[in-house]
Amino acid sequence: MKKQDYRKKITFWLRFSGWFCLLPASNLLLFYQRIGQSPLRYLFLAELVFTILFAVYILTTALSERWLKEKNIFILIIIALLFGPVIVAIPLGFAYHACRKLNSE
Repeated sequence: MKKQDYRKKITFWLRFSGWFCLLPASNLLLFYQRIGQSPLRYLFLAELVFTILFAVYILTTALSERWLKEKNIFILIIIALLFGPVIVAIPLGFAYHACRKLNSE
């Protein structure tokens, strides 16, 4: 496959994961609204803010050259697994796979 095709795949999967963050963010907003006056409410709010900022970061930098390095995408996956919505790591894994193929050619 051409290098340009792998770059398009990486950009697609990064954008997909950025927009896919809206699904967990909407669930976190629902939990935040329904939890009442519990101290756990602030945890949901913090996670909601982090998820939205994470999505914005991914979407605004999707065309950047930094995502052509495997190390950077792997760090993004680790951040998603540790602090963010875990389900977002799946499309990031596809972007990582395309990045490895791009760098192996």
